[in-house]
Amino acid sequence: MVEEPISVSILESTIRVLLRFVFVIEPLAPAGITFAVNRQLRKYKAAGVIGNYKAKSKRLGRYHYRVEVDLDVTGMQALHLLSNLFPHQLNRFRRWFHD
Repeated sequence: MVEEPISVSILESTIRVLLRFVFVIEPLAPAGITFAVNRQLRKYKAAGVIGNYKAKSKRLGRYHYRVEVDLDVTGMQALHLLSNLFPHQLNRFRRWFHD
């Protein structure tokens, strides 16, 4: 009979416990997602990148979520956001958009 090292046994039992813990707290994930998104959007609002915002998330099923973000932005703010999100796609239109 081959005995496995104690470190492997401890690692396997730790992984088992963590997996059980994840399955228990997974339904609470939408609250955490909403908190994290709101925290980042608050920073953008303070920097003047966006005007106002509203974010919410909903659990659709196990590990499936819907995240809705409503932003109030001006034309220049929208252009700035789009140019950061899609830099390569907007390069061909650069001559029409001026910051």
